[in-house]
Amino acid sequence: MKPVSVLTLSLVAGHLFGLPILHAEEPQQTVAATPPVVNFHPEPDRSDEVRKWQGISGLERSPGGRLWATWYGGGVTEDRHNYIMMVTSGDDGKTWSDLKFVIDPDGDGPVRAFDPVPWVDPDGKLWLFWCQATKGGGGDPYTFAMTTENPDDENPKWSEPRLIHDGVTMCKPTVLADGSWLLPTAIWSRDNSCRVVASTDSGKTWTLRGMANVPNPKDRNCDEPMLVERKDGSLWFLVRTGYGIGETTSTDGGKTWPEVKPWNVAHTASRFFIRRLNSGNLLLVKHGPIKEKTGRSHLTAYLSKDDGQTWDGGLLLDERGGVSYPDGAESKDGVIYLTYDYDRVGEKLIYMTTFTEQDILAKENASGKVRLRVVINQATGLNPQLLKKVDLSQIKMNDNKDGAEFLTGPAADVIAAETTAAPLKKGVKIFTDRPYRLHDLPEAFSGKRILPTSIEGAEITVQQGGVLFIVTPVADRNPDSVAQDLIQNGFAKVKHPEFLLFGEANAPGNICTTYQKKVETGEKLKIGKWGVVIY
Repeated sequence: MKPVSVLTLSLVAGHLFGLPILHAEEPQQTVAATPPVVNFHPEPDRSDEVRKWQGISGLERSPGGRLWATWYGGGVTEDRHNYIMMVTSGDDGKTWSDLKFVIDPDGDGPVRAFDPVPWVDPDGKLWLFWCQATKGGGGDPYTFAMTTENPDDENPKWSEPRLIHDGVTMCKPTVLADGSWLLPTAIWSRDNSCRVVASTDSGKTWTLRGMANVPNPKDRNCDEPMLVERKDGSLWFLVRTGYGIGETTSTDGGKTWPEVKPWNVAHTASRFFIRRLNSGNLLLVKHGPIKEKTGRSHLTAYLSKDDGQTWDGGLLLDERGGVSYPDGAESKDGVIYLTYDYDRVGEKLIYMTTFTEQDILAKENASGKVRLRVVINQATGLNPQLLKKVDLSQIKMNDNKDGAEFLTGPAADVIAAETTAAPLKKGVKIFTDRPYRLHDLPEAFSGKRILPTSIEGAEITVQQGGVLFIVTPVADRNPDSVAQDLIQNGFAKVKHPEFLLFGEANAPGNICTTYQKKVETGEKLKIGKWGVVIY
């Protein structure tokens, strides 16, 4: 017997019971619609040290204050190897557990698990929604969910995963004044791709209630719709589009929607976050100023006291490029907990930040409760996308046999403003203001650290005397070489072959020589443009 999808059942029910008939392009049910087996004992190949890619996080807070964070990763990008992860914190985010479980539908594909959404319902039950697909959100996506009755426990018992509906979910459900639960979903880039799935029995069953359309195909994107019930009872749908954010409003409980039109808030084509707070005000987290597109940077929180007509404040949460996909929750005493990802291929960080309405309006830490860049998780596997392939076959590498032997003895310890040291390994970021990553790791540098600084140079202070290395191209390879300055300041060339520091354009100019010196505690060194500090 041919499988019947959830959407088909909804349409049949409409014919039988006289409900409005919804016309939608239905994805054929595939293996993506099969509930997965949850792995509560993840193997070492799921560890932080192995994962090469991760992002798209979600965050919830249990009634007793336990935090739950989720995201997806695996593979080298958004691919068939993706899987869902979840961790928890019982100390308000100060420390986080190892992976509590992994949801991977079939290991090696073709089904991937992605876009997890945690949500605590009105009865205190914790839900985890996620999507599975073989072709992405525009192909055959299905939303699943599992729940736990005791989210205050570190190791609660979870229900079996079950299929909820067709489509991708990227937003927590909204509970209406009449008690209905509405779950925004989407099937990317199609007519009527923005959907509202409803439950009137506290999540036992879900049916398609209505659909909204982005009229121009060139404006269609991943949708990622978010829904707000306004104080007048209307429903406000905000949608990710190619131009930024679109909006539409329903006055019949989400059954019918006018066409999606551009909202008057500027945004890049990326996920934003909007949610009703305990106070009745609306929280909006977006990239950049209200009327300005900035790309995926300058993640900022705003507050509306008039149901989204105007927005006040503007608390900057993270100004860096590469921050994206905010999601969050609020405590009973008004502390907002927000998660987002940073640099999915390189740093692979999942962050949490906390703040209050007072901080949003003051644009600073007025409450004393602001915490920025709290690390929930960081994966450290080397993503091959970081290393550009470079043909060095036609380049002669100098062996530097006229240099000095490596100095022996303890390594120095140095600091510089606005940066911290990192383990030296392939793929590590070299400069604070450039995306370049370490391409070659000579065996002689194994186990050492790097102090990323501006490519333009920096002043470093020696906290503990010892051996310090600076690598830089020689002047014949790169006019920005600081080799001569190093020699004038007591450094000596090391008897060690040249190596490729990073593999971007102008590869010959990125081939470096090593210089060394025994530095003294308290010594200050000014490193010019293109000097890289290793110790």
